[in-house]
Amino acid sequence: MYNDQRILGLITARGGSKGLPGKNIINIAGKPLIAWTIECAQKSGYLDRLIVSTDNNEIARVCREYNAQVPFLRPAHLASDTATSIDVVMHAIDTLKEKGEEYDYICLLEPTSPLREPHDIDDSIKQLINMPDAEAIVGVCPLESMHPEFNVTMDVHNFISKYETGQNIKSLRRQDLASVYFFEGTIYISKISAVREKMGFYHDKTLGYIVPRHKSIEIDDQYDILMAEAILKERLNKANHE
Repeated sequence: MYNDQRILGLITARGGSKGLPGKNIINIAGKPLIAWTIECAQKSGYLDRLIVSTDNNEIARVCREYNAQVPFLRPAHLASDTATSIDVVMHAIDTLKEKGEEYDYICLLEPTSPLREPHDIDDSIKQLINMPDAEAIVGVCPLESMHPEFNVTMDVHNFISKYETGQNIKSLRRQDLASVYFFEGTIYISKISAVREKMGFYHDKTLGYIVPRHKSIEIDDQYDILMAEAILKERLNKANHE
């Protein structure tokens, strides 16, 4: 709870990943992928309850090994390739409401972002609740080498020009460019009333929570696993020597 607002933490993990089969429980730096998010959320100072929504018994078993609550298995139609995150979020909210549990805010934590830290959850909660006009907050990461000002196109002779404008290319320094961000998956928090009304986290009353590039890695392929493992092992090594 923060400022008398009850906050539900929700980890979503379906069993049908096609790119990396069994992705949510694949071993990364000595733990199942989902365990990194569970342990991080358990250290938050503001989540009133943390649950996992999954359709898969094996994922549920692993989550319970890490003392995460799996109060229900979601129906199969909410674990298909066509099911949306918001459908899953609303199912969890409504299922708990039917059991007499209601919350003011929902904090969605996806296990494919294992590099978040507990303070990311708590800092984003404070940022959102302390901004009266805001209804949601999502993770964003600064664009650096991929800044749109660096985008070019080529004509049939391979001469380059600035993408969209066709202007000549000038040498640009990153520090001279306007700040631009991309959406990433570390954090999604919203007033539950806003989720119901707008059926999403992205709208005109959404804040951005800035996430550094090294934390923005999302596990989609083997390359992502290698990068995340290196960072997590370095964290563990540092913690063991402090």
